Amino acid sequence: MILFRVGQHIKTFLLCSKKEEVNERGRVIYTAEKPKMKIKGSISAVSQEEKNRWKQMGHDVSHTIVIRAKTQIQPEDILLYDDSRFDIAAVENPGEVGIFQIVYCRKREWLGEYGRI
Repeated sequence: MILFRVGQHIKTFLLCSKKEEVNERGRVIYTAEKPKMKIKGSISAVSQEEKNRWKQMGHDVSHTIVIRAKTQIQPEDILLYDDSRFDIAAVENPGEVGIFQIVYCRKREWLGEYGRI
């Protein structure tokens, strides 16, 4: 039996590719293209130790998403859930058997006019 804490239940995310655009001010913004597929996974915040480990490698990570299947997710893709956007930094396949995938990502909530879907 699996026990979830509040907010760690299975959620449905939309997987999108990253698209680079230049807005009217001349700034480069990154938006998401049309969603490719739906992915179900469990999300949780990373510990301070994991946050520091990923920061040393040059990635700003705030959450992990555990997916119970092998998917087409790659670093630089975007996952959308409700009003939140998750920029993917890395994808791990623990055990190299393709049963689970761990996605390390950064949550971006309020994006205003820069990169909002």
